[in-house]
Amino acid sequence: MKTLLLIGAMLCALVTFGRDSRSVSGVVSDEKGESLFANVFLYRSADSTLYKAVATNGEGKFDIEDVEDNAYYLKVSAVGYGDFLTPGFVINPQNMTVAFPGIVLKESVQALAAVQVTAKKPFIEQQIDKMVVNVENSISGSGNTALEVLEKVPGVIVDRQNDQIRIRNKSGVVVMIDGKINYMSSEALSQYLNNMPSDQIQSIEVITNPSSKYDAAGNSGIINIRLKKNKAYGTNGTLSLSGGTGLLPHSSSDLYRGSGNLSLNHRSKKWNLFGNGNVGRNRFYNDNSIVRVSSYENRVSQFDQYSQRIGGGMFYSARAGADYFLNEKTTLGVQGDYNLWKGSMKGDGRTNIRETTAGEAIESYLLPVSDRVMDNQNFSANLNLRHKYNNEGKELSFDADYSGFRSGADQHFLNAYYSRLNTPDSTTRQRMNQPTDIDIYSAKLDFVIPARNKMKYEFGAKSSYVTTDNDFTFENFEGGLWVNDIRKTNHFKYTEMVNALYINSGYQWKKWAVQGGLRLEHTFSDGHSLTSEQRNRRNYLNLFPTLFVNQTINENNGIRYSYSKRIDRPNYEQLNPFLFFLDPYTYEIGNPFLQPQFTDSYEVTYTLKNTYSLSLAYADTRDMIFQVLEQDDATRSTFQTNENLRGMRNYSINLSVPFNPVKWWSMQNNFSVYYNHFKDSNVSGARLNAGKVAYNFYSGNTFTLKQNWSGELSVWYNSPGIYGIIEMTRPQYAVNAGIQKAFLDKKARLKLSVSDIFLTSFFAAKIDYSNMNLTLDNRWNARRVALTFTYNFGNQNVKSQRRNSANDDLKRRAGGNEG
Repeated sequence: MKTLLLIGAMLCALVTFGRDSRSVSGVVSDEKGESLFANVFLYRSADSTLYKAVATNGEGKFDIEDVEDNAYYLKVSAVGYGDFLTPGFVINPQNMTVAFPGIVLKESVQALAAVQVTAKKPFIEQQIDKMVVNVENSISGSGNTALEVLEKVPGVIVDRQNDQIRIRNKSGVVVMIDGKINYMSSEALSQYLNNMPSDQIQSIEVITNPSSKYDAAGNSGIINIRLKKNKAYGTNGTLSLSGGTGLLPHSSSDLYRGSGNLSLNHRSKKWNLFGNGNVGRNRFYNDNSIVRVSSYENRVSQFDQYSQRIGGGMFYSARAGADYFLNEKTTLGVQGDYNLWKGSMKGDGRTNIRETTAGEAIESYLLPVSDRVMDNQNFSANLNLRHKYNNEGKELSFDADYSGFRSGADQHFLNAYYSRLNTPDSTTRQRMNQPTDIDIYSAKLDFVIPARNKMKYEFGAKSSYVTTDNDFTFENFEGGLWVNDIRKTNHFKYTEMVNALYINSGYQWKKWAVQGGLRLEHTFSDGHSLTSEQRNRRNYLNLFPTLFVNQTINENNGIRYSYSKRIDRPNYEQLNPFLFFLDPYTYEIGNPFLQPQFTDSYEVTYTLKNTYSLSLAYADTRDMIFQVLEQDDATRSTFQTNENLRGMRNYSINLSVPFNPVKWWSMQNNFSVYYNHFKDSNVSGARLNAGKVAYNFYSGNTFTLKQNWSGELSVWYNSPGIYGIIEMTRPQYAVNAGIQKAFLDKKARLKLSVSDIFLTSFFAAKIDYSNMNLTLDNRWNARRVALTFTYNFGNQNVKSQRRNSANDDLKRRAGGNEG
């Protein structure tokens, strides 16, 4: 019923109101006739006050719509060119449209130099429909990895303990690379982002309420990581070299990392060729301290566990592509990517065990040692066609994609059990092999059709097909031979097909803009354990409406209202019913009966002067896919699995306040307060009804100093919160700093950055629920020092040309970021 009401409201809102439109249009080019990316300002002639401003598109065209009757003139400016002023003109009922088809800008060295000083984007931009983190040229972001940069993004929480990324403390985040969802396991995705140098990243977009054009997956929103791609004419490129180390007491002496990155681009009138190569070394350290107490019948068992993992490896990546401009309206593009990470990890620790029965205590301990060799490969190919029918915005785009993921992990375990003597009472050896193959095929077709009276229609179709193959082998060393353990060995295959249709329709008039959409998705999935002959097929059809309303109160005030319905489907890792052992007393188990979760999200955002914003958000999630810990009292083991929670509600308030105390000092401040409430009649054998208010804030400061020096200082803070049965026991926060020197006419930059200066971002939590009593502390190499050198060569004048990828919304759920 709620869905039908929303669809009805959407259709009513899209009724046209029949008003004749006044507009000013034109085309901007340079002296060679090449189209330019330029800013176009419309001024009133009477008092020279700014009325409206727009930017040209990739073909140098602009269109200023809904212009009131008055006398005007245009000012056109672009990076590296002198300003252009048009003669005055009048808009009235007899002259409703004015066109300037031949605006030519002349190059200006002085103008280019002036713009280079002031054109740097802020690290955080709060736009009306998303938040953009401009990683490119950031000082404190250089020398880091993509995962480490995400830790600095306001409202984003990186849970290294469980390999999760959350927005406003909500799980189910869709992580995209250049518009492509990464269909990797949560562990593989975390490893991938932790090996991606931040010097490859242009920006990170955080979209909390996507439109119907996006896939419906992801209940808390989308994080889109856009990689650098030079857009200038001629031949140009960027060389980046980075080196650094982690600084963590009582850890490993080898936490050194380094990377080298080369990007090349050549653009002519007909071709845009681009490529990128990267090689690097990464090291990591992580330790856990866990104390848990269990009671069963007359026995009380206490486990005091300490474990550490040290590892690293080499990573390699290559990306190449081409755009061919068939004519001024049609572009054909291809792109290929390849990523490889080869590494290893060693783990050891100690578990002290104390068992008390009838007042008598027996003590023992376990010394586990593990070695793991890992190999992850990702590759993808994209074909794209884009055709513009006219200058009014009518266009067609087609995308076809293939993506493949190959990962392998060979791990050996040695467990020695001791009483209070110095020699082990018993020793066990195990090994496991876990190869995973994932193949993804997708194709989509999109249309954009503008109509009269400010109407615009978008519609399209998408089909995706995913196969995964996980052949897990577990063996015990017995009698001098490796023997297969049939209770733990499992071969699991998962197939999924999603077919979708969508339509968006928008209307804009003087003070209001409305966009409504509806997406239809049909899902077929088949999870099959070949080992146990257990099979689970699903076939379901769902509707996902969206509605966005922008209200312009006056020149300085505006309000945006939004609603969307979204889905999160369980991934193959969560559905696999077999055991995955971490140590003899800790393991994971899949749940083949998991159902998809659905979320209704509402948000209202107020903006002041297009700069400051305040938003109120509410999300209601049903059948939430929820990570739980349970205890097997008989075996004294703790295991992790996933269940469907009856519901979770999230309330949040988000404030964005940029501020410039003085001309050379700019600040970006973001503050969020949220409340999560979890409810279910039976979770781990008890009733769950828990919630807590928590908050986080981010403050970033940029300092523009003399003689081409600049600096950055930022701090982020997350207060203790609650996530189901897990309650954080101390805040997480970090102070980051950096300094930069530009030289060689600003073509070269040297950056020094330090992350988490005071080592305050570590995780601590507890569980005191049902028959579980557990405390947890987690540390990693959070404090990092990095020195980065960047050199830009060739023509660096900006020329926009963006080509969207085909897998706009797919490759995620082989385990990625589900709650």
